[in-house]
Amino acid sequence: MMNAPSTAADQVFSSLGRPDNLPDEIAAQIRQKIVSGEFEPGQRLPTEFELAQMFAVSRNVVREAIARLKLSGYVDTRRGVGTFVALDVGTRNFEIAPEDLLQPEPLAHVFCLRVELESGAAAQAALHRTPEQIETLRQALQRVDAAGNDWQAGADQALDFHMAVGEATNNPYFVRLLAHLRHVFRGAVRTLRYTSAGTERVAEIEREHHRIFDAIVAGDSDGARQAMRDHLTNGIQRHQTVIQGKQP
Repeated sequence: MMNAPSTAADQVFSSLGRPDNLPDEIAAQIRQKIVSGEFEPGQRLPTEFELAQMFAVSRNVVREAIARLKLSGYVDTRRGVGTFVALDVGTRNFEIAPEDLLQPEPLAHVFCLRVELESGAAAQAALHRTPEQIETLRQALQRVDAAGNDWQAGADQALDFHMAVGEATNNPYFVRLLAHLRHVFRGAVRTLRYTSAGTERVAEIEREHHRIFDAIVAGDSDGARQAMRDHLTNGIQRHQTVIQGKQP
């Protein structure tokens, strides 16, 4: 006789901190319990009604959160039975959650991934870029320069420049991974740009971007790789300083 599926109804969640984004926060809390192993593969989650009571929200809000978890591959739903942690949750989905950038250790791991991925992308871009893509990079760089100390516009334009580097690889898999990183890092880059506004760091960032661009235009694969690596390593150190300053 098979045992009844275990449930997570007795799990305690944290109080919600962003009332303007309830589905995202609920999904983030459930996802964290899945990633940490508190919710095991195949385990049944509390019902919509139970989750709604736990979080003190409507069932519609819970339904949206579950839909997001299902879309990203963390859970499976079975009509009339319930919602279960996906059996292959560790292999079929890849996601970096924004909250991973708020703790020093996960942040270091994510930045390490970004350095290796984007420095490789810059090297490939130097080898495979087209004249049209060079012009796209040039225009993206000009927009970054024009943003100056406008930290929000500067952050967005910088991300566009990095995405243009990825597209210049002409490798669709680089593009897909970099698009995900762009989404994840938007808030982090804005934070860095904000804390750098009005300082020498902004000028330094722009010089780093120009070195990346110049190496790609010259077809210097090794130079582009190193320029991107230096740029991102400097950014890591800056961001870690900001995060550590926020730690209690």
